Amino acid sequence: MKIPLPPKRPRQAPKKAIDWQPILNQMQPADGHKLPIYPGNLEAALLNHAGMTHHPKGEATFQLAREIARLTTCCDPEITYWFSCLVELVDDGVG
Repeated sequence: MKIPLPPKRPRQAPKKAIDWQPILNQMQPADGHKLPIYPGNLEAALLNHAGMTHHPKGEATFQLAREIARLTTCCDPEITYWFSCLVELVDDGVG
């Protein structure tokens, strides 16, 4: 007896990678900080840059990135790194 295979999902165009360098370029060393910091609201900047400002998982994605970063340096560049990794996993049309 042959078991039918599930129907193939339509191929989607590959996501275009997001260039995070513009956010990283704005980070500068500040008095009293060893590592560079973002000179504004990092959450708003990252969500906007990724096109996730109104995405239902946007804020949760940022919060998870921040929680992961708290395990080590918890600096703005590291939060940006983890956010960029997590955005790649969100497949609801982001990117």
